[in-house]
Amino acid sequence: MTAHMTETERFERLKRFFNNRDRLCRCLGIEVTDIGHGTASTRMVIEEKHLNGADVVQGGAIFTLADLAFGAAANSHGTLALGINMSISYTRPGISGVLTAHAHETSAAGPLSTYVVDIRDEAGETIATFQGTAYRKRDKIDLSPWG
Repeated sequence: MTAHMTETERFERLKRFFNNRDRLCRCLGIEVTDIGHGTASTRMVIEEKHLNGADVVQGGAIFTLADLAFGAAANSHGTLALGINMSISYTRPGISGVLTAHAHETSAAGPLSTYVVDIRDEAGETIATFQGTAYRKRDKIDLSPWG
């Protein structure tokens, strides 16, 4: 990372990093829309490829949407963070339109940090809640290629 980079530029570079480097999310059409201090948002336009046999969004697609928001929020501090434990509770089916996930850090102590991610449909209804714990390594994320 460049020492002269503004906070706004760092968050923009992180967004480009995740939207280009996460190949699975790119295939699923999931993108990071916002990153801040310990926060991140993602979105996915529901397509035929996201539906399961019951014609609702497959749980794995919803989990991946939430996981990207979690990962972006955990890495928002500029240090490489990896998920070590995650869980999700589904409360409503995703059927059509756009799903969004909003992650926020709930605690950070030493190398561990925890996050809650709310996944909502276009009507603003919660369809799932995701909780995750990340381990922050000492490695800095090199954002120089994403300027």
